[in-house]
Amino acid sequence: MHNLLAQRLQLHSLFSSSAPLTRRYFSSIPHLQSQPSPSSQHDSVEAIFRIITTSPDAQSLKRSLRTSQIPFSNDLIDIVLKRVRFFPFNPLSALEFYKITSNTNGFFHSPFSLDTMLYVLGRNRKFEEIWELLLETKKKDQSLITPRTVQVVLARIAKVCSVKQTVESFKRFKRLVSEFDVSCYNALFRTLCQEKSMADARNVYHALKHDFKPNLQTFNILLSGWKSSEEAEAFFGEMRDMGIEPDIVSYNCLVDVYCKGREMEKAYKVINKMRDEGIDLDVITYTSLIGGLGLTGQPDKAREILKEMREYGCYPDVAAYNAAIRNFCIAKRLGVRIT
Repeated sequence: MHNLLAQRLQLHSLFSSSAPLTRRYFSSIPHLQSQPSPSSQHDSVEAIFRIITTSPDAQSLKRSLRTSQIPFSNDLIDIVLKRVRFFPFNPLSALEFYKITSNTNGFFHSPFSLDTMLYVLGRNRKFEEIWELLLETKKKDQSLITPRTVQVVLARIAKVCSVKQTVESFKRFKRLVSEFDVSCYNALFRTLCQEKSMADARNVYHALKHDFKPNLQTFNILLSGWKSSEEAEAFFGEMRDMGIEPDIVSYNCLVDVYCKGREMEKAYKVINKMRDEGIDLDVITYTSLIGGLGLTGQPDKAREILKEMREYGCYPDVAAYNAAIRNFCIAKRLGVRIT
């Protein structure tokens, strides 16, 4: 269930690229600035990829790129860097390619290419190079450093460093991000939830909460995975005290902790409140209920939830059916028909 909630909280994949509003080429030949055909772009990607991964040094790399006469665009560079992301070779070659294109007059990288380059460096623990690249980017085009950049970098740091070191790295971004706001803090909390623990994320939140103004997304990131209903209620209350109204994600987190704690009466009170506020239950809400009813020895009532879901136009998924089946396995009633 925790995994289901975590998936709901992730709004975007770290590398879900969107098409840039403008394309900025460093080719000075006008006719080369037209959109390439898919086949020619594929050939260009293959050629550049081969140059990056086989060039013995920076000078050779630069010379080969110049000789290739390939017109570079944001789209092309995004695809190339996306491909080298998991390729096992010296990441400094990719960094050299990035710098060569960046140092060309009139060319600016896309946010996606910057974040991908930082990911490659972080995966190889080239943290010094990460900060150098961020400083260079700030001087040329600070708008490229976004909250997603913060999360990309912190995720790599958090994998190998302590919570304290991760938070210290986060604070370094204050001098780098043009708008260091709640979205940057949310990137930190999401990173800690994914790479460390929910407890670590909440402790850091309490240490930093006077430095920024939390929003709904902040609390939804931190509400998942509670072990104690008392702690969850207190956190939920803090959210309401700030004037932040919960949404279905917030309520689902509270329902889930009640169901896991076998406090079904409290869970149903929350559900009634959701309905009073016009919030339709979703498959995650119902799956929590099915699991909670199973824990309280009510597998038949849990099975009825599957029918209720369909009546409300919410159709069970694999997780919901698995929860219902598990209930009857626990009750040692293996011959029961679920649907």
